[in-house]
Order: sequence, then structure tokens, then C-alpha cells
Amino acid sequence: MSYREIGHEHLETLDDTHILLFHEEQKKAEEIEFKFIKTGLEKNQTCFYTTNNPDRLKDKMTEFGIDVKNNVENKLLNIVQIPKEFEEYEKMIMDKVKELPQDVKIRVVSTHYFDFNSEKKTESMEEIEQCVDDRFHKIPGNFICSFHVPSVDKELAPEFMKNLLDSHHEILFLTKEDKIEKFTFA
Repeated sequence: MSYREIGHEHLETLDDTHILLFHEEQKKAEEIEFKFIKTGLEKNQTCFYTTNNPDRLKDKMTEFGIDVKNNVENKLLNIVQIPKEFEEYEKMIMDKVKELPQDVKIRVVSTHYFDFNSEKKTESMEEIEQCVDDRFHKIPGNFICSFHVPSVDKELAPEFMKNLLDSHHEILFLTKEDKIEKFTFA
């Protein structure tokens, strides 16, 4: 097993990959997520972004230089609101994965800003990620699952993070120093 630092352009080298992004600071993670979405929009790929606060996200994306209004109108950008309660999230995300278009290249950013403070929540999230991964061969594009590490209970974090590794193709860690480190099993 090893880590190596990679550049921000690394995501553009991936094709049909289920990516796990662990981060400690939301602002730095959003920069990676927004660049990923913006590049997809420039390539006329259909993009999806899940969020707890769609209006705030639209403002932040606009500040980043994404033409939110036109991309939403032409259906290239799809902003999906996450339910406030985690229990409602599981059904919603599985339904959305089933509805993803399979005839065009897509990009998905799925953010997870729930408090993962119980084994029930972490186990449920692990099941969701495994179900997405089991269907991944039908998803024509890249899918970033972004996890805010401080939102995970410190006692549950090691097992939770280890279990998420099994359901993703690429594992990235965004450090506080704004470095992206890739984890490999070589």
C-alpha cells in the first residue's frame, strides 16, 4: 500500500471510475468538485451534483465561474437536493442512481455532510456505496463520492473509512495543505 501526491488534473485522466474523496475542509473539496463539474460541462457532459443547500451551491458555483443558469436550463447541470434526514437519503440516492442516463457521458458529485454518529448510519452508507458500485458498470462516466471526515464519529471512522475503500475504484485524500494524495493497493 502506498500514497503519492497527484495534481488537480488527475481526475481528467480517469474514465468510468467510482472515486472516493476524503477531505477535512469543505471549501477545498468544493474547488475540486466544481472544477470537475465545470470541465464536464465544457465537454457537454451531463453533470449531477447532490447538495443539502441548492441555492447556496448555485451561488458558489457561479462565483467559481460556472454558468449555472444556462446549464440548468439546457439540462446539462442537474442539482439534486439531499433530504435533511439521513434515513430519507438512502432511498432517494438509490432511486437517482437507477435514473441516471446511460446514453451520454455523465459526471456525478455526491456530497455527504451528515453526522455519521452511529453504526446504523455508517453501515447504511456503506451499503449505499456498495449498491452504487455494484451497478457502476452501467454508469457511463465518473462519480465522486465526497466525504467530510470530521463529520464521522472518531470511534467509527477507521472501520467506516476502511469499508468504503472496498466499494470504490480510486481513493483520494485532500489534505489541509491542499495536496491531493492517491491511495493505491500496490
